[in-house]
Amino acid sequence: MTHKKSILFPLLLVLYEIATYLSNDMYLPALPDMMKDLSLTPQVAQSTLTTWFVGTAILPLLMGILSDQYGRRSVLLIGGVFYILATIMCALATNSSSLLIFRFIQGASIPSMMVAGYACVHELYDQKEAIRILALMSSITILAPALGPLLGSILLFFTSWRGIFWFIAILSTLAIAALFKWMPETYSPEKRVPLDLVTLFKQYGRILINPRFMLLLCVLGFIFAGFIVWIAAGSLLVIQNFKYSPFAFGIIQALIFATYIYGNHQVKYLLEWMNINKLIWLGLAITLLGGMLILMFAMFSPNNLILFLIAMAIYSLGSALCFAPLNRMIIEASDEPMSLRVGLFTVLWTAFGVLGSLIASFYFDGTIRSIAYPITDTIIISCLLMAVAGKINTKPTVDKL
Repeated sequence: MTHKKSILFPLLLVLYEIATYLSNDMYLPALPDMMKDLSLTPQVAQSTLTTWFVGTAILPLLMGILSDQYGRRSVLLIGGVFYILATIMCALATNSSSLLIFRFIQGASIPSMMVAGYACVHELYDQKEAIRILALMSSITILAPALGPLLGSILLFFTSWRGIFWFIAILSTLAIAALFKWMPETYSPEKRVPLDLVTLFKQYGRILINPRFMLLLCVLGFIFAGFIVWIAAGSLLVIQNFKYSPFAFGIIQALIFATYIYGNHQVKYLLEWMNINKLIWLGLAITLLGGMLILMFAMFSPNNLILFLIAMAIYSLGSALCFAPLNRMIIEASDEPMSLRVGLFTVLWTAFGVLGSLIASFYFDGTIRSIAYPITDTIIISCLLMAVAGKINTKPTVDKL
């Protein structure tokens, strides 16, 4: 593995990751047009997001096994081809059933990137460098929810919602082609061993009963679920209920996630004079402040969208400060093989995405309160779980990464 590859790979992985996340964020401004074109109800339209997350949550464990048997590169690249094909079929969908099927396949293709790709990142870098790389990657991938709606609304001036999926398919093809050339293989053939299902189940079982791993993952997961509530329902709130244009929603989303990008940028500086645990608590404290403001504004000024968005931006800033450190701390909480840790992490992470989208589908009624209450609940739960996780001491396994 050359130094050049080790630098290029995270950036190219981010490019592909952005392409996959755009399949959720870029078409959000087009949901009203999609509803008209395919005769969808608001619930079915929101279920296109839920279906994507369900697909994403199903295969990570299998991807972990496959990446141990056939290598990280092969799993990621083949999964990328399936993602491109599913995206093309979404663009060609003629009814709600076909759209939901191909959205599911789209989501099911993404664990190849999330498991094999991020296993490579953790294997390439030591603890602090990995956190810096993860923060950098996160600050770039957040461009998908930050600028995706804005880019989608611009494309709607020139094309339809179908054109958005075609754009994503082209971007994904370019990313996969670049990864084919520059992605290193961090799990060489001599490391691979024959599949032993008994050992495999025991290893997964040890991760599942690892209290620190599970608690920290739930801390991260509940914050993520709160974000997904906003992502799933935010466009309908702003466009349909407050009568803003899709372009205006794109600007709003970009401003909210600009604070997330800023927070990720600060992580590398804060790590110089603050340990990981303190950084996580700083992030949680700011996120909790944002959640409390969201709740307060929803209760006492329920028709003031601006105040709600300011509080949402604070929530976003705090989340950014703790996402990358929590990610690494979760991975370090177990001694099991890297692919299994990342695979199970991905399953449970996306399960929280499903939870957030389901909350939005069932509870969103067009009001700010129906978004504010679950977001505030998730951060309160996260803080409580982090307090419990802090009482559990485990030896870091950095030397085994």
